[in-house]
Amino acid sequence: MVGNGARAQAGCRSMGSRREIDVGGLAARVAALPGIPELRAAAEAAGVRAHLVGGSVRDLLLGRDRADLDLVVDGDHMALARALGGELRVHDRFGTATVATAGGPVDVARARAESYAHPGALPRVRPSGLEADLARRDFTVNAMAVALARPGELLDPLGGLEDLRCGTLRVLHEGSFADDPTRALRAARYATRLDLDPDPATLAGIRGADLATVSADRVEAELRRLAREERPRQGFELLSNWGLIELAPGAGELIEGVAALLATPLPPGLRTLNIGGEVLTRALCDRVYANPGVRRIVNV
Repeated sequence: MVGNGARAQAGCRSMGSRREIDVGGLAARVAALPGIPELRAAAEAAGVRAHLVGGSVRDLLLGRDRADLDLVVDGDHMALARALGGELRVHDRFGTATVATAGGPVDVARARAESYAHPGALPRVRPSGLEADLARRDFTVNAMAVALARPGELLDPLGGLEDLRCGTLRVLHEGSFADDPTRALRAARYATRLDLDPDPATLAGIRGADLATVSADRVEAELRRLAREERPRQGFELLSNWGLIELAPGAGELIEGVAALLATPLPPGLRTLNIGGEVLTRALCDRVYANPGVRRIVNV
């Protein structure tokens, strides 16, 4: 059962741009994921309802490979995390845990809602139901879920599937970028990776994001993720076009050079050269400065 999503009722701006997404094949794609039988068995043993959520569902719909899985539990998430039996890292503040399994890392979280004490603050979380958990997320394409027990049913209350078909990046509520301005940086990553365009309201929110309200560490973390994308130059140029950064002359070539180095496979005897890639990635991001007196990040 697929939710219609009131936000998607207007349809695509250009019908020729619609992607073909086979929702009917969703159950088979879920079944083909590494470790799914073990995840289902662990959820049953723990007595909880577990859902694949977020990027895991989005990438399944697009037919993209994904190394890690995101699960949300309506109940005791730690019971499921322990039932999986792998090495466990617990993040109590946010009600999440990461389990190293034979099929790859699995992030397990309790369904939760969020509130923000002030713009740019880290969220305060509290237990909630699944729909509230989906509604707290950044963009509609990341706000879909599939129950492990019913893998053929897409839960899509906010219209993420239609936006994915239309190539639209749509924020979930008008205060989203005030709550977490790093979502504006994240938008460039999703736009370039998934070939999405922000809708007008989302673009206005991106351009108005006040990055000075978040720490330089959080900004750097997002920029480093962007630098590791397949098309980092396009991502940084989007941020520049949106008015969030200013690219200095030659920055595009530097970004491409860093990306090429990071993508180069190294033989075992040269593994230590990976440090060079890390240093260059950090050097790239270190050239982005968060100025507390200015609401823009400048001088990449």
